[in-house]
Amino acid sequence: MTSWAICSGAAWFTAERYAGRVEEEAKAAAWSRAEVATETIEQSLLRTFEAVEGLHDLAQARQQLLERGDRGGADTIAAQLINIARRGRFGVLQVALIGSEGRVTWSSVADWQAVDLSDREHFRVHREGRRDLFISAPVVGRVSNQWSVQVTRPLRSLAGDFAGVAVVSMDPVELSQQLASLQFGAGSSATVLRRDGIIIARSRDVLQALGQVIPSEAALMQALEASPTGRLSIPRSVFDGRPKLTAYRSPAGLPLVVSVFLDEKQELARTAFVRPALRGAAGGISLLALAVVALLLLWIERQRTRAALELARHEREAALERLAQAQRMEALGRLAGGIAHDFNNVLQAILGGARGMQRRQRDPEAIERLAGMIAEAAERGASVTRRLLAFARRGELRSVAVDIPELLNGLREVLTHTIGPNIQVRIEASPTLPKALTDPGQLETVLVNLAVNARDAMAPRGGGDLVLSAAVEDNRAGPGSLPSLGPGAYLRLDVTDTGMGMDATTLSRAGEPFFTTKPKGNGTGLGLAMAKGFAEQSGGAFGIESEPGHGTTITLWLPCAFEEKAVAASPAPAPVGPAAAGRSSDLSGRILLVDDEPQVRAVLASALRDHGHQVDEAQDGAAALLQLDGCDLLVTDLAMPGMNGLELLRRVRERHPGLPAILVTGYAGDADTEDLAEASGTGPLILLRKPIDPDEVAAHAATLLNAPSSAS
Repeated sequence: MTSWAICSGAAWFTAERYAGRVEEEAKAAAWSRAEVATETIEQSLLRTFEAVEGLHDLAQARQQLLERGDRGGADTIAAQLINIARRGRFGVLQVALIGSEGRVTWSSVADWQAVDLSDREHFRVHREGRRDLFISAPVVGRVSNQWSVQVTRPLRSLAGDFAGVAVVSMDPVELSQQLASLQFGAGSSATVLRRDGIIIARSRDVLQALGQVIPSEAALMQALEASPTGRLSIPRSVFDGRPKLTAYRSPAGLPLVVSVFLDEKQELARTAFVRPALRGAAGGISLLALAVVALLLLWIERQRTRAALELARHEREAALERLAQAQRMEALGRLAGGIAHDFNNVLQAILGGARGMQRRQRDPEAIERLAGMIAEAAERGASVTRRLLAFARRGELRSVAVDIPELLNGLREVLTHTIGPNIQVRIEASPTLPKALTDPGQLETVLVNLAVNARDAMAPRGGGDLVLSAAVEDNRAGPGSLPSLGPGAYLRLDVTDTGMGMDATTLSRAGEPFFTTKPKGNGTGLGLAMAKGFAEQSGGAFGIESEPGHGTTITLWLPCAFEEKAVAASPAPAPVGPAAAGRSSDLSGRILLVDDEPQVRAVLASALRDHGHQVDEAQDGAAALLQLDGCDLLVTDLAMPGMNGLELLRRVRERHPGLPAILVTGYAGDADTEDLAEASGTGPLILLRKPIDPDEVAAHAATLLNAPSSAS
């Protein structure tokens, strides 16, 4: 009897201890998932508020230009702010300026009113002396009747006095929807709140949660007092009264807190049966029963581990997709300084040229020279814009044949502005190299991130050399071959710096996601991991060589593309210039020009008339349909409010089948590929991207009017 009691007691003790360990492991796994989610949300918020800071800087620049009497420069900045707000970039609803007396003096909204906001918190704090960034509680706009969060900064006059407040209105509902897309599961949620407990966004019950205050005595607020980052177990949630496993962190430099609440019962549901099962087995224990239970537990543990690994694999794939886009946005943020420098030079050249033309109206030679300067500046701005669009493109890899020397030389100017004057950038690549089969936009993003990492590694030495080199390498079986690559020819890209280098321990972990040697808040630890994933996904490989004090070399192997498939091209444009202008009168016709921007429409109409065409103008699709009769060619903007260019073309061709058309767009992503293919199949069509020389539009128009399919 005593032996049985001893065995039963031992079995009971073992069962309770094992069940407790299983529950603690499940809780630890849940906390780890919550911490990864908070880090992802934090990186997204940091990128968003970097963009908001840029809008504040533009508003301050506009204020100072107005004080100097430069209305043209102020209007240019205002147009940029209106365009950003209209597109809803970064969740922006509105950019507004509040005067020193508390009334709205300007807004990006078309029908804005001079509302008195002197009683709003986001105005009062700055009038009372606050100089840094302020984030308001969610409020419902007095005019828009829409929820918004105001991110503000004070405006200063040229003399340094308080001149009002710059306001960027963010959409808390959109932010809440982004949190909800992370799919935390039933009873779980993610929340963004101010440090004082006011909720800014929540993935569940959005409209009920906005503006609510988490009491200071709540467990989360108490934990924040002790540490800005951590995990805790909440016995009773303030939201639904259920126990939660919580991870939280406060983004660097922002008065915000990101928290993820996982429902404890849901997280432990997969292991809830373990403790009752073990207790039941221990009640009728014997040595034989213990052996059977032990085998059963091993099988259960194996099944649970297999299920957990499968779940972790799916979650990892989803997280990597989101982190890849976050890495692209981080690259864009790092490029912002260089791009701003380029655009300031472009705007300076255009503004200076325009002013000079106004002063020299009777000097044809000076006007011609200044007009040429303005055209060159606009072309440079267009080049910068195209590069930005290539960086911002999101989606899976689209491998094409890429001229690596041309890509590296084009990237050199961007890197020169991005990584600073203390670093010498060199390109070593023969122009005779074969092309690489890869995605050019993704490759540029990877190279920019590697260059910024190299800059940080050379910073302690005050600068250094950055070399981007390319060569062909034939991987064959045998000594010296790369086992991770198949046999064949590859383009080897080396990014070499003269920085501090890495020791063996750091080098062994450099490619791990989230591992970084940078100070907390200055890096995500994703750059090398993303570069490795890109190279392997492209069918190549990734390597690192480094020694302390001797710099670092990052190597990407990409497959060569020795054969290129021919692709269909748009009709070749007619020659542009004086000779073409002289011949275009023989190809004249009646052109219907549609564009919602009056200035763009006026410039294109003038150029077409100069080439001998009769031009009818329309500001939108509805007006164009009323002027359609007798039209020989349709020239229309693609992205327009109401009826866009493709919809207009479809309706025009219902009445005039096969009518030639030119679509002009600022971004090819505005057009759906299938819609464009359908439009091309119903008649002659050319797609042109802004900015474009008006004479080139006229040349394309002459080509279509002279084509046999459009001859009368």
